[in-house]
Amino acid sequence: MLRHNHNTQHYFSSPRVASQPVEFAATVRGFDLSLLSDRGTFSHGQVDKGSRVLAETMQLPQEGQILDLACGWGLLGLVAAKLSPEAHITLMDINQRAVALARENLRRNNITNAEVIYGDAPVALGEREFDAIVCNPPIRAGKPQVHRLIEDAAGRLKDKGTLWLVVRTDKGAKTLARDISPWFVRCDK
Repeated sequence: MLRHNHNTQHYFSSPRVASQPVEFAATVRGFDLSLLSDRGTFSHGQVDKGSRVLAETMQLPQEGQILDLACGWGLLGLVAAKLSPEAHITLMDINQRAVALARENLRRNNITNAEVIYGDAPVALGEREFDAIVCNPPIRAGKPQVHRLIEDAAGRLKDKGTLWLVVRTDKGAKTLARDISPWFVRCDK
């Protein structure tokens, strides 16, 4: 018999674990970043490998609207803001602690072309559309939640907009690519 463990804490929910902020520095895509993370958020105290790979390879427009969806403490949004200083970057997450950290990380790194929004994407973003969306999706939230997030993102892309995702192969990348391909004109792996 399987039972849900109500004590389990996931980074995609509101943290119930005590705060224990960690400051660290990282160089990502040639940018020296001063970062703050905390318990109860994704990738506490370090830049995770997947986010680093995405940050190092994403190709973003120089201007327009860019979304860091499920931003966590904001790494992808920070790099997007540095890569595209003429664009407006929106970072958003459903984890309140992550949102507060993302705001602080923008401040620490003197980012002025960005904003951070708290909430569930389909509701909190309203009718907003984007030229590019970057996301390291919360795979542990489960397939239905990830599909819902990506389907909403697909509907928010402007004509010729791009969605940049990173998912580990052993966490279902091939299956996810197959499942979401009907929502996009092209799906590269």
